[in-house]
Amino acid sequence: MGYNYFPDEAGHYVIYKVDSLYYNTLLLNTSTNISPADTFRFQLKEKIESVYTDNEGRPALRLERYVKYYNSSIPYSDMPWLLRDVWSATKTAKTVERVEENERFVKLAFPVRDEQRWNGNAQNTHDAEEYSYNFYDLPRTLGGILFDSVLQVDHHDESSLVGWSYSSEKYARNAGLVYKRVIEVTSQPNSHWSTDYVAFPYGSDTLLAFYHKPILTRVFSGYQYTMTVIAYGKE
Repeated sequence: MGYNYFPDEAGHYVIYKVDSLYYNTLLLNTSTNISPADTFRFQLKEKIESVYTDNEGRPALRLERYVKYYNSSIPYSDMPWLLRDVWSATKTAKTVERVEENERFVKLAFPVRDEQRWNGNAQNTHDAEEYSYNFYDLPRTLGGILFDSVLQVDHHDESSLVGWSYSSEKYARNAGLVYKRVIEVTSQPNSHWSTDYVAFPYGSDTLLAFYHKPILTRVFSGYQYTMTVIAYGKE
């Protein structure tokens, strides 16, 4: 069934290295129409603090999330964990649901198999989004850790000349979520540019060359981040 892709025992934890980029449109380079990126790095620890009964009478998990923010002069090992927020999760015979920032997502569906498809937004107000398994039960090395059985859940991957929206997660048996990648970026002149910034300075040939560059090298707005496991266990 694949139930152990999402551990549900109190005390289980995973520590991640998080790398994120936020594109700062206030510092737009008017000669290239490309925004510089603000880089944020930190460590994130997610721990199942306890198991309780939710309002539907089901066992639920209290997920406490702690952070250590990067500081070039202080190693992470010398920093205390700071509580950032508290999420929750519910694991049933058919699904795993997580409440993230007060929104509920259906993260996994059981049994884990090739033809499995489900609406990740079935329990929230967003438009329907089909999740599926890209692969499962394959060995992968993530964060320097070799896992013998990993699956990947594809959320969405929509790209064009003017934007890229991508999201996927990887889970390992007996570890849980071990990797997440999210990209939400745009690269298109908007109507307000001529008044708020400058008119788009490219001729048609130069504009074509601009759009032939990989989109992550010509982002105007948006963000991207990765979460990669660096440790896990039980305490």
